[in-house]
Amino acid sequence: MLPYERRVVDALLTSDDPARRRAVVDHVGATLAAMPEHLRAGIAGETVLLTTWTAVRRRGRPPVLVDELAWLEHHPLGLVRQWVRALRSLVLLAELEMLDADDATRPGADDPVLAR
Repeated sequence: MLPYERRVVDALLTSDDPARRRAVVDHVGATLAAMPEHLRAGIAGETVLLTTWTAVRRRGRPPVLVDELAWLEHHPLGLVRQWVRALRSLVLLAELEMLDADDATRPGADDPVLAR
């Protein structure tokens, strides 16, 4: 995962648990790496362009991830909004899969009476 992608993924995470956050970031990184090369090349190319553009836009100021994410989500170019949506989808999928895994390991999860 490229550094800018990692920053955006960190900003999209909903959990405060450091272990869960690390696991979600790892899962998103693995999913990006497993993408077909032509898809990954497109996302990586856009990431490089957005990294450069946001650095120019900040003009040396430290990044404010909330503002940066809002700018990306409401960008006039649909391709930029789709890039954010793709990363958000990967984050949400990873978080939901981990919740399902936590529920499956919960005591009594296989007992229909206790699962209620």
